[in-house]
Amino acid sequence: MAEFEINITSSGERKSFLSLPRDKIFAEKLNNLIGFFFLFLCSCAIASLVSFGGIKIGGVLGALLIGSPLIVASMFNLKFGISFTLALSFVFLGVKRILDDVPLGILMDVMIVIMLFGLFIKQVNERNWSFAKNPISKIILVWILYNLLEGINPWAESRLAWLYTVRGFAGFTIMYFLLMYAIDSKKFIFWLIKLWLLFMTFAMIYGYNQEFLGLLPFEMNWIMAEPGRYLLLFQAGKFRMFSFFSDPLVYGFSMSFTGMLCFILAGGPFRLYKKIFLYTLGCLMIYGMLFSGTRAAFILPPAGFLFYTIVKFKKNVMIIGVLLLFIVMILLNVPSSNPNIVRLQSAFKPNDDPSYQVRVRNQAFIQPYIQTHPMGGGLGSVGEWGKKFSPWSPLANFPPDSGYVRIAVEMGWIGLFLFCLLLFIVFKEGIKDYLRIRDPMLKTISLGMLTVVYSLTLANFPQEAIGQYPINYLFFVAIAIINKCREFDSVSPKIENLV
Repeated sequence: MAEFEINITSSGERKSFLSLPRDKIFAEKLNNLIGFFFLFLCSCAIASLVSFGGIKIGGVLGALLIGSPLIVASMFNLKFGISFTLALSFVFLGVKRILDDVPLGILMDVMIVIMLFGLFIKQVNERNWSFAKNPISKIILVWILYNLLEGINPWAESRLAWLYTVRGFAGFTIMYFLLMYAIDSKKFIFWLIKLWLLFMTFAMIYGYNQEFLGLLPFEMNWIMAEPGRYLLLFQAGKFRMFSFFSDPLVYGFSMSFTGMLCFILAGGPFRLYKKIFLYTLGCLMIYGMLFSGTRAAFILPPAGFLFYTIVKFKKNVMIIGVLLLFIVMILLNVPSSNPNIVRLQSAFKPNDDPSYQVRVRNQAFIQPYIQTHPMGGGLGSVGEWGKKFSPWSPLANFPPDSGYVRIAVEMGWIGLFLFCLLLFIVFKEGIKDYLRIRDPMLKTISLGMLTVVYSLTLANFPQEAIGQYPINYLFFVAIAIINKCREFDSVSPKIENLV
């Protein structure tokens, strides 16, 4: 009996000893001498790392401190994760201008993988894959599988190049399925559009700041760091503006299709002050587009409005379209010394543009290769990855200058056919759903997103428009919203075989 009592006493002492750190950390929340000493050591360690490593180490530590809980939250709350990655996609390439060695692109990949893992965890209990059982989802899944199949392409010069490139081609495509699952209400659609317009407004304001107040010192240092970059950005006696995006191309295209989206949304069932705000925002973005000097972006507003007019097919819209076309024709033929206007006019005269003629010759040169290589030369065989992983290949120095040409060269005519089929199914299903929708708000949003996808489809021919953040992200946001609008159409009755 005595021995039993002794054991109880010793066990209690052990429990009391082990519970001491737990009480200090969790119960008192480090609000004690041990906590103060621990935080003092952490602050000394961080100060030492920043003093030796500089601002980049400080940025990494700050990102880890803020990003770790955000990453965990993204796994269990896909709406939060999608919103966070969408916001990050707008700024992270611009941040790399300051923190060049920080692998922020990998952070985006990690976020996508974590959210995908969170989706699979949810599906263990829900077992509901209905969001992936529609024509658009099926063709996008085929596109992803073909990208993965490119890993065994017999004509590929480098498997390592495929590993790096497949992240961009198939990686952000997975975001479509995450969006399809997360968009479960009209409210979340409105939130995504508001977030889209908010960051584009910030980008527009920053672009105006660069145009009228000048570039900041760190931006000038970035431009002057490489002679090729300087020649690309300084043309016609002025710098091409890029806001906080990676380059003028992304800035120009973003302002172009978002400006059109503002005009289309302004035609929806909004109050007057919201309509005025959207029209004003659209005008400012279209004018800000000129600061980028991206000729291909200048073509999108009239082309996008033509698409909008055809699909809308209303008399008053067509009259407005004719008037705008008349104004554009006058603008294109009025002599001007403004370099932005001169560049705008040159965009509609491609035969007089030497760079366009070079693109035409390059495309004619590469056609025999595409015709004899059905799977192409492998992902990453063209451009920077090609120069890095297979510099001996003739494809490494080939400038595609077009999203479709890049797909045809790297993935062959099979890949080009699949991508064009993807776009065809998106437009077929999207226009069919648009004609069926009766809710005026959803109808407006559906047509706005269709116009965005059409604009990017057109822009991807003269440039690689869908290959960089945030455009690649917004491309699939638009497709997911197109696919979801019909689902939330509470006004519309179920009309079968209407189209």
